[in-house]
Amino acid sequence: MYQAEPNWQHTLKQKRDMMMGSLHPHVGRTIRVTTVDGHTHEGVLMNVDGHHAYLHVTPHNQYHGQHRPLYTPAQYNQILTLVLFELLVIVLLS
Repeated sequence: MYQAEPNWQHTLKQKRDMMMGSLHPHVGRTIRVTTVDGHTHEGVLMNVDGHHAYLHVTPHNQYHGQHRPLYTPAQYNQILTLVLFELLVIVLLS
């Protein structure tokens, strides 16, 4: 059904490593990220590994825009796992 172009894997790994290197020094700081699908999340960067960024989010800063979901107490202070190669924009806020 699908097979990636031969050089695509190499390029993807390079970009992922570059993003990890850019994010790692900012662990513990507040960032805002936008995914390739247009979702924006804001929170404290807790960790970065070879595949994911872990963002500590709270309901008041997780969503931007008109649609805000209702939250229960169990949903506060969550760690959101984001796939590195799906991040389009990363902004350092503090």
